[in-house]
Amino acid sequence: MSLRLIEVTIPAERKKTLEHIADNYKAIDIWCTPKNDDGQRTMSILCERDSQQDILDSIQTNLKDENDWRAVLLPVEATIPKIETVDNDDKDNEKSKKIHWRKSLSREELYQEVAGGAESNPLYYMMVLLSTIVAAIGLIQDNLAFVIAAMVIAPLLGPNLALAFGTSLGEKRLILSALKTNAGGLVAAVLPCIVLGYFLDNGIQSEQLMDRTVIDFAAIFVALASGAAAVLSMTTGVSSALVGVMVSVALLPPAAALGIFIGMQRFDDAQSSFLLLVTNIVCIGLSSQIVLAIMGIRPRTFLEKRKALQSSTVQAGVCVLLLIIISIIIFYSDNNVGEAVKDAADKAKESVGG
Repeated sequence: MSLRLIEVTIPAERKKTLEHIADNYKAIDIWCTPKNDDGQRTMSILCERDSQQDILDSIQTNLKDENDWRAVLLPVEATIPKIETVDNDDKDNEKSKKIHWRKSLSREELYQEVAGGAESNPLYYMMVLLSTIVAAIGLIQDNLAFVIAAMVIAPLLGPNLALAFGTSLGEKRLILSALKTNAGGLVAAVLPCIVLGYFLDNGIQSEQLMDRTVIDFAAIFVALASGAAAVLSMTTGVSSALVGVMVSVALLPPAAALGIFIGMQRFDDAQSSFLLLVTNIVCIGLSSQIVLAIMGIRPRTFLEKRKALQSSTVQAGVCVLLLIIISIIIFYSDNNVGEAVKDAADKAKESVGG
C-alpha cells in the first residue's frame, strides 16, 4: 500500500470542508492542529496514492475562494501501527471498493519532476557537452561502453518529457521552455561534433558510428515502446526503470553522429543520422502523449482541459504526420535497396552466363 500525507494550512473555519473531502474520498485518517493566533490551522490527511489526485483537486475546487491557504504533499515511508486492508462488500458504495489500476503520481508531483528538465541553464549545457564528448569518442573508437555511458547521462531526455507533459496539461510556459531547452541542447551537441568531424579521417567506418545511419521500421517500434516506458516509469515513480529506458531511447548518439558526418562532409550519412534523431524525438512525443492520456494525467478545470486538448491535438497531429513521412521514406528506401541488390544479382548472372 502506497501512502501519501497531505498537509493543508487553511483558515480555521474551513475545518469542516477538509473533513468532508477526506470522508468523501475515504481517507485513511485526518487530524488537525488547534487554531493559531493568525486564525489558521493545519490539517493532515493520510490517504492512499490512488486517491491523492482526487483529494487535491477537490481541495483546490473548494478553496478557490480563499487566498490564504497552502497544501503540501508528502510521501509516507511507513506508519505505526500498520494499516490493515479491509475488504468492503458494500454495493451501495462503489467509490470505496473501486480498484485503481492507474497508480500515477499526482499532477503536482509530476510537474515538479519534469519542470527541472525544461530548464535551460549552464549545468544543463555542461551535461550536454560532457555527454557529447563521451558519445563522440565512443562512436569514433567503436566503443559500446562509452556510447552507453552517454545514453545513461541522457540530458536531452528531460526536455522531451517536459514537452509531452506540458502539452498534456496545456501549460504554454512549460511547452515553450521545453522547446527552447531541447533546441539549445541539440545545437550544443551537434556543433562541437561538426568541429571534431572536420579534423577526422573521412573514411572512418566504425560499427557504432554507422549504426546511427540505420533507420527502419524496427527503430520506430523500439523508439515508440521506449518512449512509452520512459513516461510510464516517470508517472508511477519507478525511477530505477529509467536507466534502461535511457539506454533504449538514444537521442544523443544520433545527434553526435550527425555533427561528425557533417564535419566530415559525408552528407548522405548525416541525412540518415538526422532521420534517426527525428524519429526518436517524434516517437517519444507521440508515445508519451498516449501514455499520459491513459494514465489520466490531465488538467483540473474545464477551461484548462480545453486548452490541453488543443495543444495535445496539435502535437499528436504533427507527430503522426512526421511519422507517416518517415515511414514512407523508409519504405521507398528499402525498396530501392532491394531493387539495387536484385539488379546487381542479375548483372552478376549475366556476366557469369556470358
